[in-house]
Amino acid sequence: MLDIVGLVLGAVLALLIFSYLLGDNPLYRLALHLFVGALVGYSFGIILRDVLIDMVLAQWLTNPVAVVAPLVLGLLLLFKGFPRQAYVGNFSVAYLVGVGMAVALSGALLGTLVPQIGATGRALSLASLASFRAGLLDGLLIVAGTVCTLMAFTFSVRKRRGLAGAWAQIVDVVARVGRVFLIFTFGVAFGGALTAALSIFIGRIQYFIDVYFRVAGFLGG
Repeated sequence: MLDIVGLVLGAVLALLIFSYLLGDNPLYRLALHLFVGALVGYSFGIILRDVLIDMVLAQWLTNPVAVVAPLVLGLLLLFKGFPRQAYVGNFSVAYLVGVGMAVALSGALLGTLVPQIGATGRALSLASLASFRAGLLDGLLIVAGTVCTLMAFTFSVRKRRGLAGAWAQIVDVVARVGRVFLIFTFGVAFGGALTAALSIFIGRIQYFIDVYFRVAGFLGG
């Protein structure tokens, strides 16, 4: 019985969300408020159990020194909710922004730029060329795509004469080729996102069909 109620409730909420296709309406807002409220309540429970009890309280009983700095920063951050005392939480915000920027920068360098440079260098290695039937073409395509894509972000090439002007024209041509690579990349990414969205939509339709047969079987039985 509870399974049927859960299935019907999920189907009703999904239909309320789909009602946004007809425009903003109170039913959609009701479903949105329910989802947001459930998310906030679940997040608060996770923070209370995993952070305050399991991390802060447990560490306070075993190693209080390790909890002092995070606890002070967290308490200072609460002052951001009061306009007159909001400046007190600026130190915590600055610390969070600094750590976030450092993590993002290191992630971009170590997770994207450095591996891309390594993959570009390995594309023309002897082992890579020997492992592919068209290894030379594959390696040249990777190197050309990487270089042209990086040059596509060059927007400040001035028009000059002589050797500098010829170099500026070469950079402009390479940048145009890089923009073509970017167009194909964004097209593939958009196609993947659209395919994923259609898969989710098909899954919801299949869910409605399953709910219908489950409810019909329950009522008929």
